[in-house]
Amino acid sequence: MFRKLAFAALLCLPALTVKAQAAINDEVGVRQFIDRWNAAYTGLNAKDLAALETADYEMIDRFGHWIKSEGPQFNENLWRVAFTEIYKGKPGPAREIESIRFLSRNIAIVQARANHADGVTLDDGSKIPPFWEINTYTLVKTDVGWRVLLLNIHNQIGPELEGQGQKVPTITNQPK
Repeated sequence: MFRKLAFAALLCLPALTVKAQAAINDEVGVRQFIDRWNAAYTGLNAKDLAALETADYEMIDRFGHWIKSEGPQFNENLWRVAFTEIYKGKPGPAREIESIRFLSRNIAIVQARANHADGVTLDDGSKIPPFWEINTYTLVKTDVGWRVLLLNIHNQIGPELEGQGQKVPTITNQPK
């Protein structure tokens, strides 16, 4: 009788592990966070965007500038200036989640892609051709929900635009 009970318990263990893992990984909450981020970002809403960041938020922009927050008002001012002086009131594209990885139940790494299909026209009239970017968000779960602690923005060459020497070789698990 004990053997049958122990065997039945072992059969149930994988289901309990999957359920426990789902409770730990709040993928729905992370996806909702990115939806709120997109709404604030494409709506050019500096206040709402800053509210989604930690007080010690840091960003490494597409040019490699490492911007360290001085607090919530700094974060809001950062986005306000970006939206008026850089974006000139024209919103950038929404981010589409490519992957979510949980380091713990309160820390998630999100990689999201954005397509600048029309490129960007600079102040001097020169045009940057269409391009993609990858954003890497380090999210922390706080008492008020998910917040971004660190954002890294990387430009990405579209696969169809890769030049000589720019293509990453295909990697396989097959020995040579």
